[in-house]
Amino acid sequence: MSRLKSISSELLHIIDALQAVTNVDITIVDEHLDRVVTTVKSDIESSRKVPVNSAFHKCILDGEQYFIENPKENLMCLNCMDAADCKELIEFCIPIKYNDEIIGVLGMCAYDELARHNLLLNKESYMNFESRLSDLISTILSEKNTVKMLEYRSSELLTLINSLNDGIIVINNNKDIITTNKYINEKLNISDISDIRELLTEKIYNQLLSVGFNGEAGPVKLNGMEFVINTNPIVVKGNNEGFVLLFSDFNKMKESVLESNRKKDLITFDDIVGESEALLQARREALQVAESDASILIYGETGTGKEVFARAIHNAGSRKNNVFMALNCGAIPENLIESELFGYEKGSFTGAKSTGKMGKFEICKDGTLFLDEIGDLPFLMQVKLNRALEEKEITRVGGSVPIKVNPRIISATHKNLSLLVDNNLFRDDLYYRLNVVPIHLPPLRERGYDVIILSRYFLNYFSRIYNKDIKGFTAEAEILLLKYKFPGNIRELRNLIEYAIIFEENSLIGKDSIKRKLGVDSKEENIKLADLTRGYEKSVILNKIKMYGKDLDAKKKAAEQLGISIATLYRKIEE
Repeated sequence: MSRLKSISSELLHIIDALQAVTNVDITIVDEHLDRVVTTVKSDIESSRKVPVNSAFHKCILDGEQYFIENPKENLMCLNCMDAADCKELIEFCIPIKYNDEIIGVLGMCAYDELARHNLLLNKESYMNFESRLSDLISTILSEKNTVKMLEYRSSELLTLINSLNDGIIVINNNKDIITTNKYINEKLNISDISDIRELLTEKIYNQLLSVGFNGEAGPVKLNGMEFVINTNPIVVKGNNEGFVLLFSDFNKMKESVLESNRKKDLITFDDIVGESEALLQARREALQVAESDASILIYGETGTGKEVFARAIHNAGSRKNNVFMALNCGAIPENLIESELFGYEKGSFTGAKSTGKMGKFEICKDGTLFLDEIGDLPFLMQVKLNRALEEKEITRVGGSVPIKVNPRIISATHKNLSLLVDNNLFRDDLYYRLNVVPIHLPPLRERGYDVIILSRYFLNYFSRIYNKDIKGFTAEAEILLLKYKFPGNIRELRNLIEYAIIFEENSLIGKDSIKRKLGVDSKEENIKLADLTRGYEKSVILNKIKMYGKDLDAKKKAAEQLGISIATLYRKIEE
């Protein structure tokens, strides 16, 4: 029997207490990869052993901590025996040491988004568990005296909860405060409060009472700070002995959710917002080509959403379960771009990792590689890129062994590549290889009423993020948005609406909030509703003409589609 199995009952108490505090599932395995104790439900992880080549296994082998986001996409997990069936969204492994020997691993795993956010929020705190955890296990193994063991475990648990960046309050069944941690004492100064009802508002207390102190409440403002309160019962041998209240900083939670959404990889065509004909045409073309492996070249100004389109194409195609990687060809120094694309062997150049490094081609060899700003790729690298695409193999910098790769290539540029080719600034063979299917994304100024559709979309999004009850825009604000040319396109519009949400104090975003960010002259002449209507009609007509063509027959067809005469069509274009 392993040493950890001999104290499994004590370990179970520890992980149950930690799970009640952190809301994260915990598993302890021994040096034989056996699960000694776990809080994970059997329908999620039913195997007695953790898989070979998993993070648990590697943690035992080298005694290092591993914090892994998105295990299914992490290179470290590629050889895990259970990679195909992995259900973990995030994983943190801490080695358990006894007498300088690795005897097991404590793993914290998130299987849902709430647990994932909790683990990310407290990443730095949990990384300090290792020495305390090892000391605790050593004490349990060395000291058989039950009283001393319980006293030490209680003290160690208090040390652990004091290291968290969230507030902890433990109460008994009478709602008397039994234990508090350092964070909550500093933030709320509750040393003289003995009853939880003295701290909480009546509304929040009744809300927690209604769910039996087993759920979430808030946000609630306490001492000038906003908290979300999560409560969990403390169950000992089937009996409820009290409750743990976790006070999370609401502002930090919002920032975490915002950052998570900004980094979100799962983008589909449903995330592409707009109704202008030019955008719908680009969307139709992208959908048609998504299932194939044809190379795509996306044209569009900065901020028009080229990477969003690329991710949507990837997630609609046959490679959606493989890696998507993006590389901005204009943002990497010329002397490093080859190693970024193709990787390097150890010792290839000064500053190279001693283990070498895989390049983007190798990492997503069966996925999709998005080459943004391809027009900025150095000429010499164009030769090497073209050869890699032609031969479907690369060689690492400093290496000699060819590596087979076959990523789907999606490129993007805001430049006129055809003109660059004519001026010998871009290789024609690479241009024709990349430009199999060109897709043109229209600038925002040519998308007419899409400006308002996108503005309302961003308003709803940021209103949730910043917890503000803003219903929409005033008519004057929408007129101002429609008149502005948006040189930064969708990216500029998104930032503008986020700014307005933050500073707007009314239920509708007014023109002043827009003007402050844009720097628009306050004396600017107001646009009449009739002018706004004419502008929108003209935008719709021009989109139709762009779709059908500019000859007379095409214009007649456009007029027929719009339900107007050809004379009316010409008149509205000239207005």
